[in-house]
Amino acid sequence: MDDKPGTKKSSLIRDFAKTSLGWELAIPIFAGAYLGHLIDKATNSSITFMLILTFIGIGVGYYNLVRHIEFEMLLLRVQKKHQKEHSNQ
Repeated sequence: MDDKPGTKKSSLIRDFAKTSLGWELAIPIFAGAYLGHLIDKATNSSITFMLILTFIGIGVGYYNLVRHIEFEMLLLRVQKKHQKEHSNQ
């Protein structure tokens, strides 16, 4: 098997990358909440840092998600252009 677009191996790799989208969104959110909880606990404050870092985690998670979607859209455009060039020859 080779890694050319459209082959079974490249399809499996692309599908595996899509399964990680949930983790790319969840990990920054939970890491921010946990780190904020630890800081709040160490400083004897209320849930201030937990809320701030949770919202930052949400922002980072959605940024990663949008970046991944934009990359997939660019990849599709390049593949379509490549197929169009080969069909015209």
